[in-house]
Amino acid sequence: MYGENGALLRAELSALLAQHRIQLRLGGGGSPSVPVTTSRADREEIGKQIRRYRQSVLVWCQQASRAVAPYASSNLSPAAPTPFRLPPTQHGGLASLRLALDHTVETSSARLPALHELVAPQELPLVEHWRQAARGAALGEHDFAAGLHHESLDVPQVHTLVGDIAAVVRALVILDQRYRSIPGWERLSRAERLGWSALACALDSSLEPPGYAIDALGWRAPTNVMPGPARPGLLGVLQAERNLAVRLRPLPSAINLRRIVHSQQVLSGGVAELAANIDTGLRDRCLTRQQTYADLQRELRDVGSLIGTGELAVADSADVIGRLSALRPDVDRDLRVLRAFTTLFNKIDTQIAEHIESGIERNAYLRRVTLPRLVEDSGQLVAPVRERFTPFSDAALSTMTALVHDRLRPSFNPSAATPGAARSRAELHSAIVHRPQCRNDALGI
Repeated sequence: MYGENGALLRAELSALLAQHRIQLRLGGGGSPSVPVTTSRADREEIGKQIRRYRQSVLVWCQQASRAVAPYASSNLSPAAPTPFRLPPTQHGGLASLRLALDHTVETSSARLPALHELVAPQELPLVEHWRQAARGAALGEHDFAAGLHHESLDVPQVHTLVGDIAAVVRALVILDQRYRSIPGWERLSRAERLGWSALACALDSSLEPPGYAIDALGWRAPTNVMPGPARPGLLGVLQAERNLAVRLRPLPSAINLRRIVHSQQVLSGGVAELAANIDTGLRDRCLTRQQTYADLQRELRDVGSLIGTGELAVADSADVIGRLSALRPDVDRDLRVLRAFTTLFNKIDTQIAEHIESGIERNAYLRRVTLPRLVEDSGQLVAPVRERFTPFSDAALSTMTALVHDRLRPSFNPSAATPGAARSRAELHSAIVHRPQCRNDALGI
């Protein structure tokens, strides 16, 4: 998840920015009271290791800038000189930063760290901080392929991500200047351009309120089904519903989709009946969901397909109905279990909506239409009307789209920020702008 990986990266960079006298921390000279424990060749090898870790962080910044760039607009874009010309949509600072990152990554001679270098702990605390930062960057690369891109982010979240990229780049530029005394150290190419571009992005993104809900996006570990016998009471129904949510990932066929929709209609009515005297709000939401799935079932009657799976999901939906009908009248109606269905309902509603939208877009789901002629040689007493499956017409598509978008797909409220979202970013900013106090000036002027 972006929040965890980003917090790890910012925390380690903050710790690195707080450390000065780098030669002394690598076992070199610098203090008469501290013995020298490493040779020049050893410190050169440590510097190469640090540069490999730094390369991983640079690649993360490069991929993050590419993921957010297409629709990132600047807050400092000048007004259009004429109303007949559209204002520029390209983020000037981010475009410059992206070009600088591309040049820096391409000209660097350091390779990316191997897997054992990311996993094995380092003896020196300084190098261990770099390893953790590279580990957070390597894990964070999975977030961009799991939903963290310009199409899934709103404007505040885009500016927050741009600000995070700028803060990491500014930290790397400062550390590059501080590590120049390491033997064999390779400086960042065009570090001045990199730093000024990052500063422009940081100032630009700070003009908008942050969108810390971005921390809840990104890659998550896949969930598995709950094996074993059915749990007693309502927990067994909840177990089957969770397994259905897990096995509903692939696109189901049209007939299997209708069976799954029917199970959700029955389950919504059952949960509404169980919560009638406990939580009226939950009862009303379940009744609304039951009606939505009843209308969706009618719309899916004329939908067919030749591709798709969903056999395991249909088996789980049958378990849902079977375990719900097997509940005793005096079953324990735990409010926590009843409310847990809401989370699964939102997830399944989203999955079904996405399957319907993608199936119609790919022409995997076709709509049955009747032709103005009869079937010849049908062998029946009354000849049936000829039918054909065709892509959705505009009228049928608008009806299905309105049902899926306006009623089926849950309307989520903006996610609340994680507790340490603002603190993590503030600590890194404080470490970037911090200047050590001068020895000969008590006021630090």
